[in-house]
Formats: sequence, structure tokens, C-alpha cells
Amino acid sequence: MVRTRVGLLVAVAALGLSAAACKKNEDKKADNSAGKATTGSGTTATTTPGVAPSTGVVAGDDLTLLPADSEMVMGLNFAQLQQSALWKQFAPKLMEKMQSGLNDFKTACGFDPMEAVKTVSMGLKGIGGDKPDGAIVVHGLDKAKSMACLDKAKVEAAKQGSEITVDGDVFTVKDKSGQLTAWTFVGSDTLLGAVGPAASKDTLAAMTKGGQSLKSSQTFLEMYSKVNTKDSLWLFVNGNAPFMAKAAQAGVKPKAVFGSINVTDGLTVDMRIRLGSGDEATQLVTMMKGQTSSPQVKQMFDKLDVTADGSDAKIAVAMSNAKLQQLIGMVGGMMGGLGGGGGMGGP
Repeated sequence: MVRTRVGLLVAVAALGLSAAACKKNEDKKADNSAGKATTGSGTTATTTPGVAPSTGVVAGDDLTLLPADSEMVMGLNFAQLQQSALWKQFAPKLMEKMQSGLNDFKTACGFDPMEAVKTVSMGLKGIGGDKPDGAIVVHGLDKAKSMACLDKAKVEAAKQGSEITVDGDVFTVKDKSGQLTAWTFVGSDTLLGAVGPAASKDTLAAMTKGGQSLKSSQTFLEMYSKVNTKDSLWLFVNGNAPFMAKAAQAGVKPKAVFGSINVTDGLTVDMRIRLGSGDEATQLVTMMKGQTSSPQVKQMFDKLDVTADGSDAKIAVAMSNAKLQQLIGMVGGMMGGLGGGGGMGGP
């Protein structure tokens, strides 16, 4: 579910994990995440020149920085993910496209941004459109090292068709498609980004005040309390988001979808679909059980439970490494049959 890619460098190491996740144009990434959420790192918030003091920001609490009107909220525990056996198995292939850029960055700036980033959280709206907007929080990048490397980052970004402009402790990035982001450090290792056409120093200043943030939404906080935000990925999707229209067309009208995915040597998924009533949740669970109770489906998983909990339909999945590899092989074989070797796209 996480289709985030790393694109630029320096603070752009953060940008890659964030802004690039928002761009529909280049990678067609329309991630599903519900109305709001994030994690934190125990960093002390500090005042940034040119940006209003972060009076509303609680140390280590990203929820005070993410907008309350987010349609998708997502958190990535990148440090935990990189320690997993599955990441070590698949990362070389996933990272090869940006390896040269990362090597250039390490040579120029003296540190590896992929090792530095610990967590990323974001709250966005307009997902699926050309210009989504919202906020991104990145923990782990050292402020002093990153800001000192901005001049070198400008050069590397220009090679990619992007433009970096520095104004005090705030820097903006415009990529080759026109996507705009503005960034500033709100702590010694906490980077805050504003995404969208209105991204600017003023936008960042408004975010740091924490007035209209997820922290003010009791509805969101209630759902947030049911999610394990220490897993590799956690997410929330607002059921009213435009990109959820297909679910409504299929006869399911969730108020929200939220939960977490954990990656180790295997995979666990704990998701909830919030419906309008307990009866709706029961009806959905009954329908899902009819599709998942067959022996052919069950044998693919170590655990596959669908239950009702009040107005929530709960889905719990667990797969060992062996069963996950079987599924990957099965999907790969299907894709191979479609795209080559005698398939429709083959010779």
C-alpha cells in the first residue's frame, strides 16, 4: 500500500519519501489512507527564523502538524522497515533506480539519507488529482548537516529538472512537473513540509501554530487509538474522499478505512472499515466471509479473520515468509503470462 518513492536529495531525501508519494503524474501514486494520522520521535520543537514559533506543537507529536481536513493520513516507520527480512530481500531491486542519485548525495553531503530517516508521516487531500496538498513530517534528518548541504543539493536537484530556493531556514522545491513543496526544520531532526500550489513560508508558519490540526478531531483520535502506530505502516482513509467513490459504487460506503501493516520476515495486516452502523458492519463481514472462507483462499494465509466490532468490520491477516513468497510467485506468474511469453503483450 505504501507506494512512496525517494526522488531528490538532501532535504530532498525527505521529499522523495513524501512529495513524490503525492505525484500522480510520474508514478500514478494514489495511496488510500483515511482522514488523518502520524507518529513522532521525541524531538524538541524549536523556533525557526521566518516561521512563527511552534506554540501549538508538542514534542514528538506529528498530529499537531497535520491538517484536520486531510483525506488521507499515513505513517511510515522507515527505521523498523529497513530492519525487516523482507525489506532486505526486496530493497536492492526497489532501490536500484535511485542508487546513483543516493551515491551522489552521500559523496556530496557525507551521510546516507536512507539511513538517517526514521519515520515519515503525512496528511494529504486531493489524492488522485494533479496537485494534492497537505503536510509531511520527516524525523531523523540532521538539521545542521542538511542545511549545510543545501547548496550542493541545488546542483543535484537541477540535474533532475528541479529548482531549490532558500529563504533563511525555509527552502522550497519545484520539480520538473511544477509540483511545489516548502520545507523547514521544527526541531534538530524534524523536518516539516507543506505540499501543494500554496506551499510557502506562510503556509509552514500556519502549520506550526497547530490550530486546525488532526489533534483537534475527536473522531480521528478515537480511530487513531485503535491503530498500532509502531507497525511498519499505518494509515487512515476518509470515506468521503473523492478517490473512494468506487467503493460506494460497489455498494460499500465506509466512513473510514484505517489500520496498520507490519513487515518482518512475514507480513501482518490489521485493518478496520468503519461503517454507519453495527448492522452495516455485520452485513459486510457476512459478505466478506462468503468470499474468504473457501479452503483455496484460506490455505494462502496463516491467519485470515473477518469479524464485526461495533460499527467496524475488522480484517486480520498474517502470512509467513514462505506463504508470502508463494503468493508473490503466483502473482508474478500471472503477470508474466499476461505481459510476455505468449501473453497478449508477448511476441
